[in-house]
Amino acid sequence: MKKLIFPFALVLPLVLSLAACGQKTPDDAAPPPTTEERLAAPADLKKGEYYFRLCASCHEREKGAKHRIGPTLWGIYSMKAGTQSGFAYSPALIKAGIVWDETSLDAYIENPREFIPGTRMSFPGIKDPADRRDLIAYIESLKD
Repeated sequence: MKKLIFPFALVLPLVLSLAACGQKTPDDAAPPPTTEERLAAPADLKKGEYYFRLCASCHEREKGAKHRIGPTLWGIYSMKAGTQSGFAYSPALIKAGIVWDETSLDAYIENPREFIPGTRMSFPGIKDPADRRDLIAYIESLKD
């Protein structure tokens, strides 16, 4: 019986190494794209929908949905901030006088309390500009 175990022990590493032959190792794998490369590409609505999960605990996104902790985000792109009926906005947001567009949403999503001091939104923000860009494109798509 020892004669069968010994040759098998020598052959097993060879078989395992051949099984991995031709596969990329982490050193051969392409590095992930940089933020600059991601920003140069078109916005990705699928990724934006994925990042919307961060918003979904407080905001609805369906047309006609009721407000939750935060207002529904359906149709807010190009809307003046703080003007949806049926939601009690913070005075700071109402006084800001901004229109939700790519620039204002980018600054707000990056750091809401820095962009509009006094806002009630407790979200800490999304630091990656490519992730924000994808989320903003998704929010923009929430319309008729």
